[in-house]
Amino acid sequence: MEQVKLLSTTVILTVLIWWSADSLVNEAVSVNVTFEAVPEAAATDMLVEVDAPARPFEMQISGPRRIVEDVLGQAPLHARLRISDRNTGPATIRMDREMLKREMAEQWNEFRELTIVSVNPDTLSVTVDHWITREVNIVLKRLGLAYDVEPQPKPTSTTVRMRESRLQDLPEGAPLQIDVSGEVERLLKEQPAGHSVTVTIPVTPDQRVFGRDARLMPPAVEVTATVKAQRGTASISTVPILVAVSFANLGKPYHAVTRDGSPLSLVTQTITVTGPADEVTRLARGGTRVYGIIHLKEDDLEQLGGLKLMTPEYRLPPGIELAETPPAIEFRLTNVSAAEAGE
Repeated sequence: MEQVKLLSTTVILTVLIWWSADSLVNEAVSVNVTFEAVPEAAATDMLVEVDAPARPFEMQISGPRRIVEDVLGQAPLHARLRISDRNTGPATIRMDREMLKREMAEQWNEFRELTIVSVNPDTLSVTVDHWITREVNIVLKRLGLAYDVEPQPKPTSTTVRMRESRLQDLPEGAPLQIDVSGEVERLLKEQPAGHSVTVTIPVTPDQRVFGRDARLMPPAVEVTATVKAQRGTASISTVPILVAVSFANLGKPYHAVTRDGSPLSLVTQTITVTGPADEVTRLARGGTRVYGIIHLKEDDLEQLGGLKLMTPEYRLPPGIELAETPPAIEFRLTNVSAAEAGE
């Protein structure tokens, strides 16, 4: 029994000695590490990217053999490297060993007990950028349609979030603007002409101008316009002529006749009209009515018998107008009894 106890104690002591010796023996090895550069402040507008190609760094570490072996078991390593805020443009980060020790120890506990002997190369090339916001004007430069009311965008400007490096590449003093005329006219062509309409236009930043990742707020604008209707011209024949008097003179007996004695109510004219093409076509086909009116005043009814020369006023559909002034009509007014006596 005593021999068994002695043997067991010997085994335990041997294991402890080997474990202690293994922990005390330092070992130096190289491990490959790639770095991802990130902004030091989480809420910053800074962007930072490692310049390509991001080849692995050779980091020489030393420490207890057991811990070194644990790190080698996780190799190759991919580590974050926090970069403090700096100006937009290329930057070179010196791979300070103390700085690397802090960064690596936050991501791997093993590095708290290791020493970073060297790192090759000893610098990291990065490109720093920043998100910035600028006002962008909404413009319409290439309008091809004819308008009664030119397109008016609302709002007239938007805000773009873009990279500062892209802004630096633009010509100094060049206005930031987005031309939406193509999309505006594409949508307005589908709307009824002659009426005020409002269309919603999605606004997309041109990557050639604003660069990749640019974002707009708001991403759409409303544009209000009235497209001029296509106009047409047509001759309308046999338009009747009406004679009108005031209400007070309705009871006075008279006839309106032409020079040869024909009733004026039988006289027609051919007129030329112009207006929206659809309305003109409808009028020419008889879809809407048109007539002329000769307005008689009280003086006209008191001076019967003499020839008069008057141009009718024409009642036309909305939007239709005379393309040219029609000729005047010659007629005379006679009282009813004289007209009947002449017959």
